[in-house]
Amino acid sequence: MAKQNDRPTLATVASRAGVSIKTASRVLNGEKHVATSTAEKVEDAAAELGFRLNSTARRLRAGGRSPYIGVIMSDGRDPFQSRLFTLLEAELGRVGLRPVVTITADDPERERAFLDECLANDMSGLCIIRSHPDAARSYAEAASADVKIVSFDPSTAGGAVAVIAGDEKRAGRLAATQLLDHGHISIGVVGDHSTSPITVDRLAGIRSAFARRSDVGWRAYMEEDAHDLVSAKNVVAAWLGSRTAPSALITLSATLTQGAIDACRRLDQWPALVGIDDFPTADLLDVTVIDRDVASMAAEAVRRLQDASHSALDAGAGHGSDGAGHGSDGAVGSGPSPRRWEIPVHVIARGSGEEPPDK
Repeated sequence: MAKQNDRPTLATVASRAGVSIKTASRVLNGEKHVATSTAEKVEDAAAELGFRLNSTARRLRAGGRSPYIGVIMSDGRDPFQSRLFTLLEAELGRVGLRPVVTITADDPERERAFLDECLANDMSGLCIIRSHPDAARSYAEAASADVKIVSFDPSTAGGAVAVIAGDEKRAGRLAATQLLDHGHISIGVVGDHSTSPITVDRLAGIRSAFARRSDVGWRAYMEEDAHDLVSAKNVVAAWLGSRTAPSALITLSATLTQGAIDACRRLDQWPALVGIDDFPTADLLDVTVIDRDVASMAAEAVRRLQDASHSALDAGAGHGSDGAGHGSDGAVGSGPSPRRWEIPVHVIARGSGEEPPDK
């Protein structure tokens, strides 16, 4: 039996015919105003490859606008992604739209195949919660072909993709400042995928907070690629088991925060902790976090998906958390690009980030 990813996709048809994905989609969906010679190339390529459009897509086209929005997640267990999807689904339901979801498990080929299926089935749009870096570039081409795409992942920026993201540099800066203000100078930082723009920006914010503090030791406790719960748990356990354990931790995602807590529980050692992104049990565990307004992110995404013109974002919509219209680096006048809407971040102090070093 052929694997799912071995099946012909719209992208393979377009490549065989020597046309864009959108042109192949137009031909196979029976749209007019395509040159006869081009249509023949696409139809021949589809026949040779055994490619068939979903019959549901044809019925939806006959009845008008599709009510379906493709949604891409990398990990359904990740607290941020699941929390955002729950809110996004509710917002889509309010305007008569329904999500069709794939969880890619960080497989770029699976992600590209889902994108092809969304284009072939003529969905109303796409919403990307997390993308694999190797697949991210595919969206710019699709968006430039008049497919509405909204993304919460800055790695997919390009073309007509609208990006809705938190002020990640400020998030990192707030996390570090919270611990510095409570007297910590030995701080461990547990990072996510080092190539992710979110991780890069959060680390830049942390560095900016430590820039003038030569007394702060944190580079010795720095792990940029502990990207899942198990690896975060192992890294923190190794730190806490050493003779010179850090007095505080910063974790760059909710999943990493949970891994760090598991290590602390196993060793019964409880350094101060500030995590970035909230998660369902954080309040019960008294975990201090830096969080974004996820409900606003979901609402803005649906508004952008409904915007037929996909016009530039409203001027001043993405303010820093100080309300002064600053960009993510805090410089006046260096605000978000026209297709990036930046969500403010804020501290939720619950106790773990306010512990002094000697406690």
